Amino acid sequence: MNEYYNQYMQSCNTSQKGLAEAYVPFQKYISAYSPEQGLVRGTIFPELDKPYMEKKSGGINYGC
Repeated sequence: MNEYYNQYMQSCNTSQKGLAEAYVPFQKYISAYSPEQGLVRGTIFPELDKPYMEKKSGGINYGC
């Protein structure tokens, strides 16, 4: 996990969120894919490049 994730996840309290109100942590720009690679990967931001991996045991629990 990166330091920004850890910093902002500590204050994640979903009990205070309204219906359809998102919690979106701050993100720091680090790098970007080329436009061509972004089209292939579905994003130009490597930090957001999370390929779908089907798991029968459940998803990732981020604590929120």
